Amino acid sequence: MFDKVKFAQIIKNISDTYENQRDFSKKSGINRTYLSQYMNMKLDNPPKPNILMKLSKASNGLVNYNELMKICGYTDISLDIVNLESLRDEVEKQYLNELASIHLSAKETEVYDTIIDIFPPNTENMESDEIRNMINSYFEGIDWISEKSKNKIIDKIQLFIEYCNDLNEMQNEIYLKMASHKFGHNQNVLEDYKYNSNKSKKIYMCPVYGQISAGVPNWAEECIEGRLPIDPSLMDIVDPEECFFLRVNGESMNKVVQNGSYALIRRTDWVENGEIAVVLVNGFDATLKKFSKQGDLVVLEPMSDDSSFQVQVYDKNTPIKVIGKYIGKFEMK
Repeated sequence: MFDKVKFAQIIKNISDTYENQRDFSKKSGINRTYLSQYMNMKLDNPPKPNILMKLSKASNGLVNYNELMKICGYTDISLDIVNLESLRDEVEKQYLNELASIHLSAKETEVYDTIIDIFPPNTENMESDEIRNMINSYFEGIDWISEKSKNKIIDKIQLFIEYCNDLNEMQNEIYLKMASHKFGHNQNVLEDYKYNSNKSKKIYMCPVYGQISAGVPNWAEECIEGRLPIDPSLMDIVDPEECFFLRVNGESMNKVVQNGSYALIRRTDWVENGEIAVVLVNGFDATLKKFSKQGDLVVLEPMSDDSSFQVQVYDKNTPIKVIGKYIGKFEMK
């Protein structure tokens, strides 16, 4: 159970170690208003674990993460799962940074993407040399590619494969921990759950298709610039291949997804009024907005802290086409 009185006192104690609340907010990376609401006990629900992690790091030794988790009513099993998820997120960030550090030319990227798309999904038990030899076989018939380019592409693919395998293994640990909590320690049940997790709950590396404007409509480039992980089972995604990411460029949807983050989109040509959609305006301009239709009018509404962004209204003379529904996001903190 969330002890908001004790939690409020802890935040006040941490704040007192700083010269002012602005410094506390800056050090923790948590909004001042949000901190004040908890200090004044105006919020009944506890902060999410990632906020507690930030608080513990900024507490100047007054409180640790585990103590905050317990004060906020998270159980021991929740704590274990959150710790595993935090570790997975750190591993994920490290791999993404390493992958980004291997720079490929446009032609090299085209070869890389082609091989990734057709590479066997089950590589957990393959040796590094075996993977390298398999990748090498895909270069047959590509006469322009140099040994240097080959090595760069192979290094990136091997790192990508290692990344997928490690994330799958860590994800299965989380599932097994959840299963232990749910089913107790019945070994047969756990093994069966683990088997099904391994078989059906794999991370899917979802393609990223260029940028999309979240301000003035702007063309979204139809070329894959990378891939990001999603867990279809946790997000209730039936067919992950119907999903893609678009990198948001602008502030008009910052209440939902921040500038520079990735909006997860499911392909569809129809959404309900009030849902967030990717919409083509005039056949080529793509924008992410809250969508509604009122008679012959289509209304595209920004969701921003910046009041300069205006609602866009189009009549039947402007071609409007929904190309996807917003279902989630990927943000690097």
